Amino acid sequence: MQLNIDAVDAFSVSDLPGKSFRLADIAFVPGVDDAARAWLGQARENEVSITSLAEQPDFLGRTPVLIDDPVVGDWREELLTAGLAMLVPETGQDISHLIGIEDSAIQSKSGMWSDQGVDTAYYVVADDTAAGDLPTASDAIGRFAVIDGSIRSIEHQEWRSYLNFGANWREDFTIALDATLRDGFAQGGDFQGVLDTWVGQKVRVRGVIENRGGPYITLDNPFWLCLFQDEGAQ
Repeated sequence: MQLNIDAVDAFSVSDLPGKSFRLADIAFVPGVDDAARAWLGQARENEVSITSLAEQPDFLGRTPVLIDDPVVGDWREELLTAGLAMLVPETGQDISHLIGIEDSAIQSKSGMWSDQGVDTAYYVVADDTAAGDLPTASDAIGRFAVIDGSIRSIEHQEWRSYLNFGANWREDFTIALDATLRDGFAQGGDFQGVLDTWVGQKVRVRGVIENRGGPYITLDNPFWLCLFQDEGAQ
């Protein structure tokens, strides 16, 4: 089967009229979307297999899929390796291998991850103490970014828990978890006991950074938060 590349995030197949597809669990971003489309234009020449990873199409009518071919393999792996796409987990599939691939691309500053501009970087750090030459979460307020940082403290309230990344929670970076998410992380256990073991750990989170006195993310998806192990993000 061969694909038509209608847009960087919309594909069709002549044998399946009226159907639209996109790669699952990744997104394309300005600055590298032209390079990504060029890559897709070359890869489409291969004979591919398409596996649906969602029962329903998204709000634009596109079904999230896995695309694989005998030459390239999983298209997402190649795009992430080159820094031409960003992980945006959505399907609930095991993507631990994709997390590792994206982490390597970030560390090697491939593609989009080479941009360290204060107003444009997709990768930032939680606070100034670990920044070096990197932009911080404060620099990225108002846009979607991937943020690394170490949790300094956690505050639990009735309906939310707050992961704090600085000494002053009113000004420093914070991640908010609602009751449903924190219970999910606890997997039926005591959420306070589970989350409190995260203090001191390095984490990676992705989402739109708001300004609530300081940079702030309301976590929308549990797969958008990763704890680092010795070998990297997990």
